[in-house]
Amino acid sequence: MFFTLGSWDEGIRAFLQNASQKEPQPWDMGYEERRRATHEPRVIRQLELEDEWKGTCMEGIWNGMRRFALPIDDYKVSEACFYEYLASVGINSVFLGNKLYGIFRLDKCSEVDFLRVCKAIHLGLTDTSTSFNFLEHCYKSLPLSPISEELERNTVIKVSELQRRKKDQKTAAAELRLQQLEGILQYYEETGETIFDIGAFCSLFFDEKWRYWAGSFIKQLLEAAAKYFSFPYGVFPTIPLRWAKTTEPLPYDRNALHDADSLLLRNVELTERGNADGKRKGRKASWTFIKKKVKKCGMLRFCTWRQIL
Repeated sequence: MFFTLGSWDEGIRAFLQNASQKEPQPWDMGYEERRRATHEPRVIRQLELEDEWKGTCMEGIWNGMRRFALPIDDYKVSEACFYEYLASVGINSVFLGNKLYGIFRLDKCSEVDFLRVCKAIHLGLTDTSTSFNFLEHCYKSLPLSPISEELERNTVIKVSELQRRKKDQKTAAAELRLQQLEGILQYYEETGETIFDIGAFCSLFFDEKWRYWAGSFIKQLLEAAAKYFSFPYGVFPTIPLRWAKTTEPLPYDRNALHDADSLLLRNVELTERGNADGKRKGRKASWTFIKKKVKKCGMLRFCTWRQIL
């Protein structure tokens, strides 16, 4: 062996250097990286479902929901956690919260499937019968001129400055509002326009470059869903059966090892769920209509539109 090594250009030193150069192992990676690297069909299907929203106006919205809905739970959350999600995006109305829960609750249990919620909102945004209603509701939440129903640059600047000074500006809901206004200011800078109308709003909303900005309107989209997914203004959209079939989770089989990380990744999943539950402990719910104490699910954090533009 030493004779062979001695025949190399740098001998034993080159051998040791080459031996130390190996690809990172799954257990050296973060949780999400390990999920991407695994060959387990169960996880591969989960990633396919999550990736459906990449590059669309739903990407930022799904990222926010994903902080509450864990893959190990098949993206389903309890009633209490759903209310916490609503509160984190600025929906604190008792009536509206109950209505949304009634709309999105699964038929056979008290849980809410966030995959189904995301799909329903996307259908509301893209179906010809509801698309304009959803977009108009989002647009009208902005500080429009009472005369022209357009957004003037000076008005947006003033409102965004006031938003920054608010004491609660560090909350996720306040950050989303500020992202909405800053996105419009960025539009003014890029185009040189001084007026922002609903035509420009609709155009930007579905532009991949502005997808995280579109996601900042999650509160308004949920408000629109509460109105147009129920009587008398509409009905809950029909979820395609073929898509619904793809969301059915594959079972976990401890004896089926698809790669070296199968068992360890499962343990990490269980730990991730434990950490998520731990973050909720010791915090009282902000919803007065929840009779029992609610465990905190965490706060939403979206990528800012400046990171994308």
